[in-house]
Amino acid sequence: KIIVAVAGPLFSLLLALCFAVIVWAVGHPVSEADSTTVIGYVTPDSPAQKVGLQPGDRILSIDGKPVRRFMGMNDSVSWDVVRSEGKKIAVKFQRDGKVQTVWAEPYKAETRGWRRKSVRQLLVYPAETPIIAKVEANTPAAAAGLRSGDIVHGFNQTPIYHPIALLEYISKHPNEELVLQVERGGSRLDVRVKPTLLPTAGEMKPRIGIQWDSTGIVSIQHPNPIEQVYNSVTSTLKTIGAVASPKSDVKLQHLSGPVGIWNIYVRLFEAEGGWKLALWFSVILNVNLAILNMLPIPVLDGGHIVLALIESVRRKPVNMRVLEVVQTSCAVVIIGYMLYITFFDVQDLPFVRKRLDQLEAQSPVKNSQTP
Repeated sequence: KIIVAVAGPLFSLLLALCFAVIVWAVGHPVSEADSTTVIGYVTPDSPAQKVGLQPGDRILSIDGKPVRRFMGMNDSVSWDVVRSEGKKIAVKFQRDGKVQTVWAEPYKAETRGWRRKSVRQLLVYPAETPIIAKVEANTPAAAAGLRSGDIVHGFNQTPIYHPIALLEYISKHPNEELVLQVERGGSRLDVRVKPTLLPTAGEMKPRIGIQWDSTGIVSIQHPNPIEQVYNSVTSTLKTIGAVASPKSDVKLQHLSGPVGIWNIYVRLFEAEGGWKLALWFSVILNVNLAILNMLPIPVLDGGHIVLALIESVRRKPVNMRVLEVVQTSCAVVIIGYMLYITFFDVQDLPFVRKRLDQLEAQSPVKNSQTP
């Protein structure tokens, strides 16, 4: 019985390893957010701004845990902030070669009763190279000679680490001429441009007429297959630990079911090089399935293993009536949980989220703030 029960999770692990080998061969697209801990933008009046964090600061650790990237589930700024449990978060960072530590009180947005509860945030963005993806015709940017592929390193001799910094400045100084520090083909040049009112989402707003590359610089990495599986195992165990902790903001409702997983695959395939991202996610998914299936819960493989061990110790089978009641009860609970998760997953579908956002805009939550 134990051998049969172990076969399912073992197959999932082997399938994850197969996907990991393919990812190792073809490469995994990695955005700047997945490879840097440098702050690109600090939201005004955010917890990060209140304690003095600035764009260009390099975050070294969160609550004493070293970080290697901004986004992701392993050793990342965002995840360590989410699963922190204290009233304040210790943020260790480096600025101009000097290491400092500040204590920030995380922000949690208010949410409607039917939405997933928000989690802790510092309201900062990772550094992202401001690359122009498109210059709109008949705009100040086009008149100034800006081109697709230009990198904007700053304006008025002030460096920027994220496109939002320039957008924010223009919104506050709509009539001020800017001098952009631009890199083109390895050469640096200054470009003068003055904002004007342009149609934006149905409104006239001050802009210069450029659209930014949404991913910044993307590199291709070839992670070791064993490393991929190991990282997936550790991230899954950390997630289970966060859900189990009564002090954590991570709850069962933050996990994803079939609808949520399908939505993730759709979004991955929509991205550039999405099939490679889908392969990478398949490693994580199969490791998740293997570990969750090994939990000692009746009707799961882990439950069958525990049952077989109990029978081997008692040297007689478990009472069938008791076993039937326990397995039926657990099956009902699992089905109910899947319906519960699906309720939240459906809200994350693009057309549903758009409609819900419209409803919330008509009746906004007080003191709401978005990153």
